[in-house]
Amino acid sequence: MSLLHRMARKKAVSYEALTFTASGTLDVIGNGTSTVSIAKVSGGGNWDSHAYASTPFTAPITVEFNKLAESYDNSASYAMISLNEDPTSDASYSSLDYAAYPYRSDVYSVYHNSNQVHFSGGWNPAVTFYLVYATNGFIYHYNGSNLLYSVNWGGGRTVYIDSSFYSVNGTYSRFFNIRAIRKTWNGSAYV
Repeated sequence: MSLLHRMARKKAVSYEALTFTASGTLDVIGNGTSTVSIAKVSGGGNWDSHAYASTPFTAPITVEFNKLAESYDNSASYAMISLNEDPTSDASYSSLDYAAYPYRSDVYSVYHNSNQVHFSGGWNPAVTFYLVYATNGFIYHYNGSNLLYSVNWGGGRTVYIDSSFYSVNGTYSRFFNIRAIRKTWNGSAYV
């Protein structure tokens, strides 16, 4: 095997197939594949719809996703996504662990068990998000190479991809290109 071929294989990224269980009025596209899209497309404005992946993960795990938002609160983007220990407890954001809440692009918000723990810094909707649970016990939130938030959550946890949706909007409430890989994103590459 040539050196070039070995390097290409080393850089290959293998994403997990994700199967989501959804409650409420969610549109789940690509369920059971390695690239999923989820949005709340009907019903009322309440934190009453969620989807969680049935696959348990331990560190290292990185969830990639994209999300659209305006640079102001347009009230159509209220949705959160996280790596959560107890995805079946409820459909609300109140039980999500260190959830990304990218509802406006001029500020980045993180919620942990219904409490806002971060609210600062802008992000780019054209760039992929990376939600990382690393072997050192830290949770990292990246928008491309830009580290938006980090916290030491402790090691050894079993987590699931989980989400909660409030806004009824097929464009702005949607998380798309949701993918998971059992590696750590470090801001520039998977390690």
